[in-house]
Amino acid sequence: MYKKIVVGFDGSDRAKLAVDEAADLATAVGAQLNLVTAVNGKNRIHEIGESTDKQFLSDVEIARDRLVDLAGSMNHLDVRVTATTGAPAQVLVDEATRIDADLILVGNKNISSIMGSIAEGVAQKAPCAVLIAKTA
Repeated sequence: MYKKIVVGFDGSDRAKLAVDEAADLATAVGAQLNLVTAVNGKNRIHEIGESTDKQFLSDVEIARDRLVDLAGSMNHLDVRVTATTGAPAQVLVDEATRIDADLILVGNKNISSIMGSIAEGVAQKAPCAVLIAKTA
C-alpha cells in the first residue's frame, strides 16, 4: 500500500490533526512519515537567548526544530523532517516528488469550501495520491 507519506505542519492545531491522521495511517501500514514545513516569504534571522547563550537562528531552522520536537513524540515510526522556504502547496509537492512518496496527506482549512487553498494546490500538482483529512 503506502510506503512513504508526506504531511505538512505549520504549527496550527488543524495541522496537528492532519499530522495525527498521517501518523495513524503510517502506523497502520508501516510507512515512513515525512513531516514537512514551508516558510513562506523571507527566511529571517532571529537572535535567541542572552549574552553567552545567544544564538542566531533562521525561520527555517526554527521550523525544523519544531518538526524535530514533533517527530520525537512519534518514536514508534520512521519519521523524517524537512523545512524549507516556499509556498506550502509547492513545497509539499516538491518533497513528495523528491522522495518518491506514495501519498500526500493534507488538511482542509477553510470551513466554507470543500478544500483549502493548500489542499487544492496539492491536489492539482501532486505526483501521487492525495488524502484530504477533515480538520476544519
